[in-house]
Amino acid sequence: MTRQRGFTLIETTVAVALLAVIVVTILSAFSAITLAARRHQQETTLDLVTRQDAEFIKSQVYSASPTPYTNIAVGGYSFSYQALYYDPTQVSPAPQFSAAYSDNGLQELVLTVTGPNNTTETLDFLKVQP
Repeated sequence: MTRQRGFTLIETTVAVALLAVIVVTILSAFSAITLAARRHQQETTLDLVTRQDAEFIKSQVYSASPTPYTNIAVGGYSFSYQALYYDPTQVSPAPQFSAAYSDNGLQELVLTVTGPNNTTETLDFLKVQP
């Protein structure tokens, strides 16, 4: 009787188990990459929406008491802003802004945008009366 060469059941089982571990590892890596890409896209969109809203607010006519801006946020994103006023008598150690001060022609606007995954971005910018 001649002995035939081939793989034993143990060798085949080990090979299949090793292949399964490799496949699961690769699929996990793709899943992690997909989640990271989605998170990065949401953060980039949040940054873009925040800057677009800030540019819209800056393009509006200066108002001593700004009225609420409407229709500037993209669906799924919400925004809020606060107008702070400059007080020229409070300059030490740095210029002071507060909502309690009266308008002197210089506002600090604090814009906060919240994304659909509850991440927020805050942008401070100045608006000067022409």
